[in-house]
Amino acid sequence: MTTPNLFKQWQKRKRKSSLISGSPRPEHSANNGIERRGFTKPESMIYSELLVGGLVVKLPSGLTPYTTQRTMMAKILTSLKNKLNALIESPTGSGKTLGLLSATCAWLVRYKEERKLSKGECRACNKHTVLPVNSMLPGQESNLESWPTSLTDSPEPSNGNSLYSPSVKPILTIEDEFDSDFAASPSSTSVKRSSLFLTELKRSRLEEADGEEKQSHEGHTCLPRVTIYYGTRTHKQISQVVGESARLPYGHDGTIRHTILASREHSCINLAARNSGDVNGKCKELISAAGVGCLYKNSMRGKYEKSGPVRKLVSENLERSSDIWDIEDLVSALKTSSPTLCPYFSSTRVLTQDADIVFCPFSYMLDPMIRDNSDVTLKNAVVILDEAHNVEDVCREAVSFSFTEREIVGARADLCKKAAEVEGALAKVERKQIAQQGLENLDGGRNDRIHDALANLSTNFGTVNKFLDDVLNWFVELASEVAKRRPSRDDRYTETLSWERLYTSLEGAKLTVFAERCKASPYAALLTALGVVAGQSGDEDDRNIDLHNYRPLSMSVVCVEKFLYFFKTYFKEDHRTAYKLFVCIDKPFVPFGSRSRNGDTTEFPADVLDMSTMDEQRRDWLDSRSVLNGYREIKRGYRVTFNFWCMRPALAYMDAFKECRSVILASGTLCPMDTFRSELGTEFHQMMEGSQVIPNDHIFAAVIPSGPTGYPLCGTYRNINSDDRFVREISLLLKSVCEIVPKGVLCFLASYRLLDQIYEFMETAGILRQIQTIKRVLCEPRRSSQMNEIMAQYEEAICNSARYGPQCTGALMFAVFRGKVSEGIDFADDRARCVVSVGIPFPNAMDEQVSEKKKFNDDNCKKMRILTGDEWYTMQAYRALNQALGRCLRHRSDWGAILMVDERLLQRRSNPNAKKVSKWIREQLRPLSVK
Repeated sequence: MTTPNLFKQWQKRKRKSSLISGSPRPEHSANNGIERRGFTKPESMIYSELLVGGLVVKLPSGLTPYTTQRTMMAKILTSLKNKLNALIESPTGSGKTLGLLSATCAWLVRYKEERKLSKGECRACNKHTVLPVNSMLPGQESNLESWPTSLTDSPEPSNGNSLYSPSVKPILTIEDEFDSDFAASPSSTSVKRSSLFLTELKRSRLEEADGEEKQSHEGHTCLPRVTIYYGTRTHKQISQVVGESARLPYGHDGTIRHTILASREHSCINLAARNSGDVNGKCKELISAAGVGCLYKNSMRGKYEKSGPVRKLVSENLERSSDIWDIEDLVSALKTSSPTLCPYFSSTRVLTQDADIVFCPFSYMLDPMIRDNSDVTLKNAVVILDEAHNVEDVCREAVSFSFTEREIVGARADLCKKAAEVEGALAKVERKQIAQQGLENLDGGRNDRIHDALANLSTNFGTVNKFLDDVLNWFVELASEVAKRRPSRDDRYTETLSWERLYTSLEGAKLTVFAERCKASPYAALLTALGVVAGQSGDEDDRNIDLHNYRPLSMSVVCVEKFLYFFKTYFKEDHRTAYKLFVCIDKPFVPFGSRSRNGDTTEFPADVLDMSTMDEQRRDWLDSRSVLNGYREIKRGYRVTFNFWCMRPALAYMDAFKECRSVILASGTLCPMDTFRSELGTEFHQMMEGSQVIPNDHIFAAVIPSGPTGYPLCGTYRNINSDDRFVREISLLLKSVCEIVPKGVLCFLASYRLLDQIYEFMETAGILRQIQTIKRVLCEPRRSSQMNEIMAQYEEAICNSARYGPQCTGALMFAVFRGKVSEGIDFADDRARCVVSVGIPFPNAMDEQVSEKKKFNDDNCKKMRILTGDEWYTMQAYRALNQALGRCLRHRSDWGAILMVDERLLQRRSNPNAKKVSKWIREQLRPLSVK
């Protein structure tokens, strides 16, 4: 077999002109990390200025933006000025993140100036008087250093144009007030944020107060406050974005303040919580009314409930001089500060007060349960979702819910036992009351208060347990019918209920009563009862009486919360038509009362599931055939799961962003863009497909339609599995590529099954041994925990190839589309001198969720004006293809080859999918024969 001269000549030229002949450069490391010292504050605030659309955009000194960056900034500024949404595709290496940050920060600086002027002209804002310092009471002057602390825009650093002089402190308007998590006032001390349902509970109880507050805003004519929410897919990527932000002057000169929303797992410093195995649960337990408290959170009371002092403390304790920090910096600074403060509550509750830009993972905005528990306020916000190519999937998952048999049974058992303990305690109190009748009241009525508290708790346990009884009965009845069916080949029992059947089923179980959400509705009653049972209601009875021993497990509360959130979404407007229920009974299964190896959080301890200590009246819903003393499993030895699948990502997207000023979706691979408007239910008036900034002679992109023997290469399921010819051709092709291309080679395949198939064939045919003389061969692991080790081996073979043999030139990595390698890992320079894609990665058509999504789109394409099932299916395939191909060519000086193996990818005029390949690849594509 010979390789075409075109590819050989290009490859030789690139090897000679390679800027990186040794190990990969540190700034493009495999984990895409940012050098920690890159956050250091510049010695002088020297920067470049660029005039875009009438606004001055500040950029790092000496930086000349690419044409793609200029276009991106113009699109973003147009969107922000006119309250529009935008889709921005900009290839990796084109400065996408820096462009997003610089343009939005420049716009926000101008907006904040305009807002200050509007507040000066607003009659409602100017009703209040301003007290000069000399009229303040003694001691008030010392509080000036803590300003600004409110939710309103803070005064800018003194530049001669400030609306407030240093000696004047403005009186707060109602707009400036905020709901502090630490406030010691009687109206808020009883309200704890340790449970997800609490936000809605507070809203329902404060509905009248909210109405009064809205009336007080009616007279305002000033511009509303705008916060930028910058979302990334993972916590890890936030550090990279903050690193880019540190290159700009806005954060260093105090013009723009930021914070980061991170989970307790990333920010808790309490050793008792960290060593508990459940950081969230332990933290909530410690800070609850009956808990022992947390020293670090308690240290924040008073002075450090305000953002100004916290920011000052962080700045003083950072290892370097800078006001730009990521979550690791914040944790380190507050861990060594005096006093030591809680990084979690500092970043998520205090620093949000004056933050202009909030960095957080997607889930903090899109998942309703997380959003409600994270103080995320998206009204009038500017939202940026970076790496948003999979935002449709994230949205569907955010409003899809799963429940297992053991989860519901465990919650029911836990709550049943706690209710029995409450009734036992109540009976003792009543006996004591009877014995003391006629006697002088010596306890000041405490016994009566305990009785009333226990009686109230017992009533609310009854409400929650009645709900779980109804749910469990419905669950068992429906699953039992599915279990009677004939199993599939893989020993699974499954059934999918359409939205009509699902609603009818819920109606038959009388669960549709939770559709109403007014104050007197069953939904509100259950919400209130759960708050009382979990100790989060704030009732007066709970304040002086310790009911801690009667609280259910957090996983029991979460189970009921999930149902409340499901009902809230499902019964809203016409949302029920977007849901389907997939019932699955399968193996492997961990027996009731035992702990699964993956640490499933829905596992209940065996003592909770043991109902043998219950009296007969409390065990009437159980029998005696399983480890859960008495509960009859639906199908012994099997796992039973109910999956409520949402088919419309627009439900989550619009629920989160309907009141935003602008939403910007950005990625290196948004193409094809057709699905975003229809699937997300919103218009994107600004769209951009950026060009690659890497010179054309650094890119070799080709489609290989046939193999070395001339056999047509079409990676359909039938062709791959009909015989070994397709696998043989791919094996020979990879051998040829590895002989020519130095350093790292990536090969993306449609599935792990095909990966195993090719690897086994190569091993049997002796081709693997031949490749291993010139490349170390590695495979993407199925488990995420093994990925770091595999990447270390891959990089070692590239940087020190001589250790693996005299002829070794690097490494070959087999990977799968939509896998760990294709998402988020930077294969710059020598890490990927060639990317080979085999086939077109259509989603698994046999997957029930995929098939149901296709059916949903087919049934609703005309009514909802969405893509047909096949169109959606094709878009998913090409987006995954583009994402994988973007792993190489990561910066302007990089170079590499892209080989797309499948005849369906030829750029013929008759090919309806030709333009679904990213523009920067499409412009370079050519056919390549390898015969």
